[in-house]
Amino acid sequence: MSNGRKAEDLFKIITTCEDLWMQAYINIRANKGSMTVGVDQSTADGFSSELSKVLVNQLREGNFRFKPARRVYIPKPNGKLRPLGIPTFQDKLVQEVCRMIIETIYEPLFSNCSYGFRPNRSCHTALQEVKKWNGTGWFIEYDIKGYFDNIDHKILMCVLEKKIDDRRFLKLIREMLKCGYMEDWKYNKTYSGSPQGGVISPILSNIYLHELDRFVESLKMDFNKENKQKRPNPEYRELTNEKACIREKIRRRKEWMKTGFQKHGKWECMLSDEKRKQTQTSIIELQDRYKELDKAQKMIPSIMCNDLNCRRLRYVRYADDFLMGLVCHRSEAVEIMSKIEQFLKEKLNLEISAEKTGIKHAREEGTRFLSYDILISNNRKLRWKINKGIRYKQRTAAVAVRLEVPLEKVQKFTQKYGDLALSKALHRPELLTLSDVELVLRYNSELRGIANYYALADDIKTKFNKAFWIAQTSFLRTLANKYQTSVNKIVKRLKKKNHFVIVSDKTGTHNEYPLFKLIDLIEPKSSIVDQQPKTYQACTELEDRLAANHCEYCEKDGGYFEVHHIRRLKDIATKTNDWQRRMMERRRKTMILCIHCHHDLHNGKLLDLRHIIKEKV
Repeated sequence: MSNGRKAEDLFKIITTCEDLWMQAYINIRANKGSMTVGVDQSTADGFSSELSKVLVNQLREGNFRFKPARRVYIPKPNGKLRPLGIPTFQDKLVQEVCRMIIETIYEPLFSNCSYGFRPNRSCHTALQEVKKWNGTGWFIEYDIKGYFDNIDHKILMCVLEKKIDDRRFLKLIREMLKCGYMEDWKYNKTYSGSPQGGVISPILSNIYLHELDRFVESLKMDFNKENKQKRPNPEYRELTNEKACIREKIRRRKEWMKTGFQKHGKWECMLSDEKRKQTQTSIIELQDRYKELDKAQKMIPSIMCNDLNCRRLRYVRYADDFLMGLVCHRSEAVEIMSKIEQFLKEKLNLEISAEKTGIKHAREEGTRFLSYDILISNNRKLRWKINKGIRYKQRTAAVAVRLEVPLEKVQKFTQKYGDLALSKALHRPELLTLSDVELVLRYNSELRGIANYYALADDIKTKFNKAFWIAQTSFLRTLANKYQTSVNKIVKRLKKKNHFVIVSDKTGTHNEYPLFKLIDLIEPKSSIVDQQPKTYQACTELEDRLAANHCEYCEKDGGYFEVHHIRRLKDIATKTNDWQRRMMERRRKTMILCIHCHHDLHNGKLLDLRHIIKEKV
C-alpha cells in the first residue's frame, strides 16, 4: 500500500478463503480469553469447520449481526476499575479474520516509533529505544483521557477509507463498533470508542493514533533538520591540549636523560648528576599530572551532549502511552507540547489529562513510562569490553538514560510475602492446600514474572534483592507451616547447592523444581522487528485432526465433528473419567469429538469405554 493504491476486494477474500477462518480459530483458541463467555454463553468449545461455513454464508447474504459485548470490570493499578467488553465467540472469530486482513495492510505502514500490539514488539523493545536517548534535556509525558472509550467512529472510518476501498468490508467494521454492550442485563448503545477486550480493538487503536505518529514525524523533520553535529566540549578540548603539552615535555626530558645533554633551542649543555635527578623527578611529576588529567577527561563528554544549538526530538508510543525526549530550551518543549495537544483535540477529537501530562526535567525529575522510572544519569564509569577476543576498557556515556524500578512497585510486590520495611516474611495460609510442586511453581511464576519485566532496569538487583529474600523466606515458612515443622528443617531438606529444590517422583521420572532466584535472570534480547506479518500460517496439527473426520473418543469416522476445549490441563489432573484420562495422556487441551459424544460429555452421559472394552473381552 506504500505506492498510494487502496486495498480492494477484502470482503471477497474473507468469504472465499477457508484457510483464513481456520487460522483465525487457531489464533483465538491459543488465548486464555477463548474460554471466556459472551452474552450468549458461547466459547471456543464446540468449534467446527461447519461453524465457519455458516458464518461465511451469513456474511455473504448480509444476515450476520454482531451481538452486544458483555461489560465487565477489572481493577487498575491505581485502584480504579477498567471496563472490558467481552464479545461472543462467533464475533471474536469474525473480528480475528478482519484483524488479520487489516494487519497485512497496515503493518508495513506503521511507524517505527509505535510498539504496542504489534508483531515482534513489546514493552521491552520500546524501553530499549528510550535507553538510546542519551543527552535528553526534557521529557514530555502524555495521558489521554479514556482513550479506548473516546475513539471517534467517524474519524476512524475516514482514516480506514484512505487505504481501504471496499464498502462491504468497511460496513462490517462499522457494525463492530456500533454493536453496543450489555451491563446488568441492560443494553447500551456505543456512540464512540472501541471496547477493550475486543480482538480487533488493539489494531484499530493503532490505526487511529497512526495519524499522530505521522504528525510527530513531520515535527521531527522540522525540529532536527538544523545543526546535526554537536559542538565539541571546550573543557574536553582544553584537557586534550594540556595532555599534549605534558606528553611533549615528558618526551623531551626522556631524550635528555638518554643523550646526557639538555637542549634548549640552538644551545645545549651536559647534564650533571644533580640535573639528572631533577629531570627524573620532573618526569615522574609530569606522568602523575598526566594520569590526573586523563582521569578527569574520561569523566566528561567529548561533545556538548546538551547542545541547545543542536536540537533533538525523540518519540516512542506504546498503544495510548507515548513519551517524548527533547534537547532544546524549555520554551521550545512547551511549544511542542501545545502543538501535540492541539492536534489531538482538533484532528482526533481526543482530550489530554492535564494532571498526568507535563514537562519534566530529565536530570532532576525524570519521568515514568511503562512502569519504569526513566532519568538521565551523570555517572561516568569505565567498563570492560571484549571485541574479537581483545579485552579493553570503554567509558560509558556522560548523560546516559537510566532505567530504574519504582520503589512503590517493589513495596506492592512484597506485600503478599511480608513487610519490606521490617524485613519480615510471612507464610501464606491460602496456599497450604497446594502440593509442594504446585507451591514452588506458584512462587516461581510470581517471582519470574516481575523479574523478567524489570530485567532492563539498571538497579533491579539493588531494588529486588531484599524483596526476593523475603519471598524465599515466605516460601520456606509456608512449607514449614504445612508440615508443622521448623524452617531450619525445611532448609536442610531442600538445600541443594545455591537453590531450594522440590523433588518429584510421582510420574515415574525424577523431576527437580528449583525456587527461582535473581541470579537465574537472563537479560532479554532485543526483538526482531523487521519481520513482515503473515496472513496465515501453514496447516497445523489441529487442522489436520479436524480434517480427518474422526472422533478421538468413540473412533467413529464421518459425520459432524466439534472441538472440545478445556481451560487448563491441571483442571482435569485429578479426574478419573476416560475422556479426561485420554487428554492428560496426550497433554492436549482439545479433543475432536463427534456431535453425539460432545453432547453426552456436556450432559454428563458420556459412556466410559474402558468398561465396554472389558465386557467384550
